Amino acid sequence: MTATRLLAEAAGPPPLSPAKLAVLALLWLVTVWRLPTAVRAPRTRALWTAFAGVTVLVTLGLPAVTRWVDATSGVHNLVVLIKHLIGLVACKATLTFAAETARPDLADRLRRPHRVVLLTAWAALIVSFSLLDQPTEVVDFYQAYPGSVAAACYALIVAGYLGASMAVGSWLFTTYARRAATRSLRCGLWVLALGTGAGFGYSVLRVCQILLNLADRPMFLAAGVLYAIEWSAIALVLLGSLIPTIGVAARGLRDWRTARRLAPLWSALTTAVPEVVLTARLGRGPRVRLHRLVIEIRDAALVLAPYADASHAEGPHVDADDALSEARWLRLACARRLAGHTPAHPVTAAPGTSFEELDFATETDRLLRLATAYASPAAARAQ
Repeated sequence: MTATRLLAEAAGPPPLSPAKLAVLALLWLVTVWRLPTAVRAPRTRALWTAFAGVTVLVTLGLPAVTRWVDATSGVHNLVVLIKHLIGLVACKATLTFAAETARPDLADRLRRPHRVVLLTAWAALIVSFSLLDQPTEVVDFYQAYPGSVAAACYALIVAGYLGASMAVGSWLFTTYARRAATRSLRCGLWVLALGTGAGFGYSVLRVCQILLNLADRPMFLAAGVLYAIEWSAIALVLLGSLIPTIGVAARGLRDWRTARRLAPLWSALTTAVPEVVLTARLGRGPRVRLHRLVIEIRDAALVLAPYADASHAEGPHVDADDALSEARWLRLACARRLAGHTPAHPVTAAPGTSFEELDFATETDRLLRLATAYASPAAARAQ
């Protein structure tokens, strides 16, 4: 996923454009933002590791940072090796995240062999890098050693690891996107699949460049095109990872607004029937609060039903399509209960209308209409 940056050049591309700097700033923002969640929830750590890895890779690609690392270490192009070692970890985290999201059973089977492959690739990179004669810093690491077998092996290890991980990740995201529960999750997974697919395409082009360089032949694409594909993959993966989060935030805002609209009705009914209010602490999320409001409004209406006249004694489902009619008898029932009247009829819930059998969205819409009617002057005259 976000490991597409792991093939970036040492001192590489020209200084970052404003758009690329914006992507880098977003990467740091997401990495810092997700850190507390990664500490608390082990299942989110793979995604955070992938983001942290790509963030470090992009940061190390800044010319000033590259020069400082190499000058401090005294080893030419050491930043290339550091970036690729981190990149392999980010690549592994990407594949782990994709497997845990789409195929948890596959994630368990992949964990140990993938760790062995990662350590083997690390060792091979270090050996290949040490065999290279690097008397100076280079701008383009992949084209700086034409005809060098060690350089070609080094680059092929990186490109091959990236390509395999991105191909599997794209397949997993595509598979899961077809059965994702929410629209935002489906959209995010499709964008992730597109981003990892672009990462796979980038790795294939890098392999072509490596082989052509080994044969002392020019690459058929300009370096700028490769960088554009690389950064497009990073941007797509970043976007795909954020879309589900934005969807969750939008649903939370919608639930909060709905709960706020239902609150006056809930307050009025539970003032008359305080015993239906749940005392257990079930969390503060807007979805949980909305569920509690709906449940308690329905329970209060059932308790109040016997306090209304005989034609409304069956409970809140009578005249369910006539919100004003229901609001009127609820107001009347509340007034009678608060005045100390004795209920004239036992509570009898309508058959087949248990909360578990209801469509929650439909019931919420009904209660919103009821809340509006309950607050209207026409309903207030019922008292």
